[in-house]
Amino acid sequence: MSRPPKAVAVAGQDDNAMSPLRALILVVALMAALALSFMDRQILSLLVEPIKADLAISDTRFGMLQGLAFAIFYIGFGIPLGRLADRGSRRNLVIFGIALWSLMTMACGSAGSFAALFAWRAGVGIGEATLSPAAYSMIADAVPKRRLSLALGAYNMGVYLGSGLALLVGGALLDLFTRAELDLAALRDIAPWRLVFLAVGLPGLLLAGLMLLIREPRRTHYEPGAADVLPSIAETVRFIRGEWRLFASLILGFACHNTALYALLSWIPAFLGRHYHLAPAGVGGALGLATMGGGGLGLIIGGVISDRLFAAGRGDTPLLVGMLSMTGIAVATVWMIFAGSAGASSIAFGVVMVFVALPIGAAAAALQLVVPNRYRGQISALYLICISLAGLTIGPIGPPLIGDLVFHDPARIGEAIALTVGCAAVLSILLFLAGRPAYARRYAAIHLTNTAPSGDPS
Repeated sequence: MSRPPKAVAVAGQDDNAMSPLRALILVVALMAALALSFMDRQILSLLVEPIKADLAISDTRFGMLQGLAFAIFYIGFGIPLGRLADRGSRRNLVIFGIALWSLMTMACGSAGSFAALFAWRAGVGIGEATLSPAAYSMIADAVPKRRLSLALGAYNMGVYLGSGLALLVGGALLDLFTRAELDLAALRDIAPWRLVFLAVGLPGLLLAGLMLLIREPRRTHYEPGAADVLPSIAETVRFIRGEWRLFASLILGFACHNTALYALLSWIPAFLGRHYHLAPAGVGGALGLATMGGGGLGLIIGGVISDRLFAAGRGDTPLLVGMLSMTGIAVATVWMIFAGSAGASSIAFGVVMVFVALPIGAAAAALQLVVPNRYRGQISALYLICISLAGLTIGPIGPPLIGDLVFHDPARIGEAIALTVGCAAVLSILLFLAGRPAYARRYAAIHLTNTAPSGDPS
């Protein structure tokens, strides 16, 4: 296979209206918002057994709660909210979303049936759909392009902080509410899992208020003279069709990555609990630290590697790092499932999280570096919709379906996870290989000349 063309950065491309300190505060604030969103999103994975017992829900239906209930509305509202991010105040959109998903998380604690919990989870999805399209756009405007992979990697550290805190704090809270003698009579008869939902939803309301202090960056453009007019959906579709190989490879490849991530996050706690007979607090402690430590390390390593590869002129960097990531995820997942002890499985899970996090900064930067500003919100929303459609539907429901229909044994959930992740890894690598030349060509066309290719509807 021939080496894709190299690209050279353009002088003047890093003009930035925000000071480094303000940009740092913006990235940290958005990272905190993402962490809380994933904490609220993933807390359900630790509460599988108590909720199943109270509401009489099967593994497959619980997979629907973890994925489908959230995904339908997260996806359905993604494009309209992406258009709002391109047109209006991105900061205010984020504030509204934080408040909404926090209130909906607290409402999950009131659910008395599968249908009610499904509805409240849908509300969480609507709220969280506001965040990343607006955040990607703001960060791309706030930091120099040579630091974009690292900045977006830092933002996406919220995924692993939030997922880890959901396990770590959620397990501790569940244990506390289960054992503690509550002084308030009104709370004594409330199931501990309901109190956990109330507790994890509260911090978001505080963050929504603090976000009012954050300044929104000035919008910038890659292409000179581009109008500040929001393009129509038809224009955006024409732009995507002009580079369909690039977008199909990038978006579908990382959709497979997201499938593997959600299969792991949704069912590894249940695997450890069933296979090694660990209590939720023990599972949460082990996996929470592994998620935060491994995910944080992977994001830092991946961000540094990606920025150096981009600086060296490798225009296909996001896809190269994606292939490395998926190979490592598949190998480390097999090690984790067959490690033989809870401690070894937890260590292996930390290694899995390193590889899961490795391409996140490059993946987020990949679109921002080849998409003109006025399309960023909509195409970022499309990207998030596609990876969420795969991740939040196939990821959570794949392992229990395989366990129920293929193995006919819920205790073999670990093997079902390994099969789901392995299939996602193979497909992802094939997609990345197919798309490398197209991505590298577009990256070179923009960053060699600082003008959009002639096929762009500018």
